[in-house]
Amino acid sequence: MSENNKKYILITAALIVIGAALYFFYWMRTPQYTFTQIHEAVQQHDLTKFEKHVDLNSLYAHAYDDVVYYAFGDPKEANPFLLGIVQSLKSVVVPIMTEQTKHYVETGSIEDNAEEASDIDGAAPAPAPAPSPKTEGQQLAEQLKERTGFGTMRYEGVESSEQVGKTADVAVKLYDKQLEHNFILHVKMYELDDGSWRLTEITNLKELLKEREQATAAKLKQLNSKVQAELDTAVKTTPGKLSITSSGGWFPSYTMQSIFTIHNTSAKTITELQGIVEVFDTDEMLMQRSQFNEYITLAPQQSTTSNKVFSLNQFKPETVRLLRSDINNVKWQVTINSVTFNDGSKLQLLTKLPKSLSLIHI
Repeated sequence: MSENNKKYILITAALIVIGAALYFFYWMRTPQYTFTQIHEAVQQHDLTKFEKHVDLNSLYAHAYDDVVYYAFGDPKEANPFLLGIVQSLKSVVVPIMTEQTKHYVETGSIEDNAEEASDIDGAAPAPAPAPSPKTEGQQLAEQLKERTGFGTMRYEGVESSEQVGKTADVAVKLYDKQLEHNFILHVKMYELDDGSWRLTEITNLKELLKEREQATAAKLKQLNSKVQAELDTAVKTTPGKLSITSSGGWFPSYTMQSIFTIHNTSAKTITELQGIVEVFDTDEMLMQRSQFNEYITLAPQQSTTSNKVFSLNQFKPETVRLLRSDINNVKWQVTINSVTFNDGSKLQLLTKLPKSLSLIHI
């Protein structure tokens, strides 16, 4: 091999090495690379690295505002008293979410000392003590996690990134293993002095909340299709009147009364019913779901009228939307999800998806 050929090979190799180094240096300064750092931080329980690339306070502060907007709509049209109560809890909820996330990064598990809140309100209203900001804040934090569904989502990678100066809009693909559904999360990132990036905000959370509600309803419908057909044959309901009552005062409590008719269309006597009253807004988004039990002796082809009163939690985002809605224009329905017959046989629907045991995988 001639000396010129050797020089050419050495120069070519050097250019390849330099090119690779320059590309790696460029890659390290992209938002996409920052997500690999966030992933490593979670896997290695490195909270310092995680907090460098994720501004938890900013992330959850923006998320809280988006959930409040999703619940109330335009703040100018919202009930100022209820809006003020929910906004005042922001200083409690954001630190709770922040600390729970830090704990998860450090340990791989989440500590949940707050009493778990049910998706379905109890049927019997009962007097309650004045709400504690910490208790209501913990409840709202749990509802925020559950409503967003981040606890069941898996990080699938960066779909796209658009950089303008020192800011970037990054589209992140998430897979919800409960729903078997892909979601695209848009996040805002800012460039740091060392060229790396920091996540500060989810920019499409309101749209994500709506999409997940629809996906959840579709998944439940799929899982329940067989039993639902049997229930439709056995029992029917006819909605009657829906109303909401306030106790008044500085910290009012609210109750919802629903009157409906139950028809036994089966060939057997019904001894027990379980069901839910659901209220939707004009866009068919769920605002209230309340459970009831009915212990009766309802013979075949007979009907009975039921009058149910439910306590409402004005701190739940969906309930807030209900309280500010015109009750005469909402849509509501009664769904029977469990029927027990006098021969001991039973038909029963799933009313919620099975809970995942893990948090978001990133």
